[in-house]
Amino acid sequence: MQQSGTRHLHADMLMPFLAALTSAAGGGAICQLAHISPRLQVPAIIVSYLEIGGGLALVASFNTIILYQYFGRPFQTADMVYQDMIMCGPYGQASVALQALGEAVMAGSFAAYDRGQLLTAKAAGPFAFISHFTGLLVWGYGVFWWFFAILTICYTLHTQPGGWKQSRFTMSVWSVVFPWGTFTNAAVEFGKLMDSPAFDVFSTALLLLLVLMWVIIQLLTLKGIVTGRVFGLDHGWKKPYDDRRPAIMKGA
Repeated sequence: MQQSGTRHLHADMLMPFLAALTSAAGGGAICQLAHISPRLQVPAIIVSYLEIGGGLALVASFNTIILYQYFGRPFQTADMVYQDMIMCGPYGQASVALQALGEAVMAGSFAAYDRGQLLTAKAAGPFAFISHFTGLLVWGYGVFWWFFAILTICYTLHTQPGGWKQSRFTMSVWSVVFPWGTFTNAAVEFGKLMDSPAFDVFSTALLLLLVLMWVIIQLLTLKGIVTGRVFGLDHGWKKPYDDRRPAIMKGA
């Protein structure tokens, strides 16, 4: 493998690994909701656990690198800081996947399959418990990155030249929505799993904030399309931009 020449890694590097965790969550949801035979459920469950193992290991490794780079940079740019929320997304998605897979195991897929020492009715209970407990630990790790992202976003916007008033809308703000959604979904599922009022209240607050953010960002996006700012047209659609040529061409 050759070096990429990239000096700094950003949180968007985690998206391929998030895809693997999303696939695992989808496998758990299919085994829970679709009426398929245990002969089809068990392979899907095993492959989903393998995806979680590979995805989480890579996410943890890259998050460590990204966090280390924070100590070598004087500041984070306002346009890129919103991507920090992506770092909590994989842990929320992995937690959802582990909960869904644990429920699928408890529903009787292992008991009906009943082969070997692992895929048996006796192993189903401990297997599901470990899956749920691991999901809770993983979500707890996601809580750190969720809080870390909120702090970095607020700090960067506050300390930039001009403070909060100089903040401008960019399309990178959308990178907050999906990770927040996966983090919220995990909290909702834990509220059901534990029958916990605390998780119910917390997940409801997260969901309301998610809807509010989505509405605001959607309106700002539509405004940016109308004004042309999201396309780099800082002076609107009607002003000619023929003078915007590369510096090399101007020098020639």
